[in-house]
Amino acid sequence: MKYFIQTFGCQLNYADTEKISMIFLQSWIAKTNSYKEADIVILNTCSVRKKWEDKVLGMIREIHKFNKLNKTKIIVWVTGCMVKKTWVNPAYLHWENEKQKVKQIELLKSPDSIFNSDDILFTRKYSPDFVFRVEEISYVTKILSHILNKNIGNDMKFNEYLELEQLRENPASANIIIQTWCDNFCTFCIVPYTRGREVWRNTEDIVNEAKIAILNWAKEITLLGQNVNSYGKTTKSKLWDKEWLTWNNKNIQTPFRELLNKLDKIEWLDRIRFTSSNPHDMTCDILDAHFELDHTCNYLHFALQSGNDDVLKRMNRKHTVEDFREMVNYLRKKDPLFAISTDIIVWFPDETEEEFEDTCHVFEELEFDFAYIARYSERFWTYASNHLKNNVSDQEKARRWDILNTLLKKNIEKRSKLMIGREEDILITAKSKKHGIAWRTRNFKEVFVDYDEKINIWDMVKVKIAELDRWVLKGKNLS
Repeated sequence: MKYFIQTFGCQLNYADTEKISMIFLQSWIAKTNSYKEADIVILNTCSVRKKWEDKVLGMIREIHKFNKLNKTKIIVWVTGCMVKKTWVNPAYLHWENEKQKVKQIELLKSPDSIFNSDDILFTRKYSPDFVFRVEEISYVTKILSHILNKNIGNDMKFNEYLELEQLRENPASANIIIQTWCDNFCTFCIVPYTRGREVWRNTEDIVNEAKIAILNWAKEITLLGQNVNSYGKTTKSKLWDKEWLTWNNKNIQTPFRELLNKLDKIEWLDRIRFTSSNPHDMTCDILDAHFELDHTCNYLHFALQSGNDDVLKRMNRKHTVEDFREMVNYLRKKDPLFAISTDIIVWFPDETEEEFEDTCHVFEELEFDFAYIARYSERFWTYASNHLKNNVSDQEKARRWDILNTLLKKNIEKRSKLMIGREEDILITAKSKKHGIAWRTRNFKEVFVDYDEKINIWDMVKVKIAELDRWVLKGKNLS
């Protein structure tokens, strides 16, 4: 048997894909790079923006048509952020005991809980064979055994998502999930409704996974979560009492900083990165970790979302523009080459021209090294979809999006040119004769060098950066 997996969305989704791949490896199901060659197709989805959901539904339709034309039966399942419950298409519900058809299950309570069928996706002409919550991926072989009427095997104790190993596709750089889902309930975001509330892994388990990754030749680890810097906040909740704590209080150490301290001591580890961070949970000890620890890189991604405080309030963001500005300036004062990337939503409901211009001014002032700029997408279940009117025209949406992208390009050019002439160590994790050799500097700048058969994955190569080619830097190998 063969499987094909298509991943949509963020780096956390790609880490989930690595967990799915491990299950299939253990079940002797091989991976293929074309859905047309697969027996099983997995769509690991993102629901942050509607366009991703549209792509998923379009791909399901394409596979159905391929099956009909070629008389094949490719099993299609959906996981990721589009999924609230685990269920199987009614076509497979042929149990004698009707009581086994349990409905409205948020998490698996028993082996029979997988047989739900009340999702609106099943009312579509082209529907998947089943969906499952990503937290329950260690139990998907039971569903496949039922659908295929054969024993797939490898059933593990379900609901142990955070303990499931990943099949790392990039051996030099390991993604490690430390926290999942979100408690913030930003008015535009669907994640708390589809994925649930925040859950944190045990610190010892995280450190042990990092050590195993390093022993298997990884030199870089990236800590992943919806909100990594809130790690452990339930165990030391006083740290998040905003009447007592400001972000620049230097007299405390958060659980996340304690985790970074322990990871920094791992032998042979070269680089530590983490994403994504929330500004209102950011503390000085976490920012200082970039300079005080040996292996934490000089790069940070955290989401501003808007450059206007009134818009941030409508988004239910708990930081102000000044909070964000102070943190960026704090980092850049210590290291002018410190790279900052962010997320921005344009044309949020009721965003005026003056409010949008405030975001433009922040772009010009803070000079982001990169930004993910999204046009507001109304998501069912969110507060914004129910209480805020989506009242900006498509033409205006496109205009504002284009303005910010033009500013971003100028920022990238200006910030990247600061790197020209510098000698930097890049960790090689990708190489091909067609595209050359590439990875990133410690401050996350992508650098390309000419192909050299003597350079291998895992190598650390000294490169002199020579020029900027649009979005990326080009360099000369000095090793």
